[in-house]
Amino acid sequence: MVTLSVTRSRVAKVLRDAASLLEREGWDPRRYPMVHAIDEVAGFFRPGSNPTAEETTLRADDALTELLGLEPVTWEQMSGRTQAEVVTALRAAADEVVR
Repeated sequence: MVTLSVTRSRVAKVLRDAASLLEREGWDPRRYPMVHAIDEVAGFFRPGSNPTAEETTLRADDALTELLGLEPVTWEQMSGRTQAEVVTALRAAADEVVR
């Protein structure tokens, strides 16, 4: 049995780091969506390779889904969505995780 050490602060840090990464690298809902940035900063590259990173990305996705009220991939592909809104959403989800 694998013991995961995924804390709320770790999930929040990954969400904040993903926001910063998208600010630097640029956001594109089809080529570089939020989930890719989250995976990258968490160190998750393929299922089963890093259980802690995988669990962190799942919890980050859950936090975003709860905040946005729908799946992040659907939300970020809505017409007119901006990079600033995406970055703000990631940071807001991070704040909610640690409350």
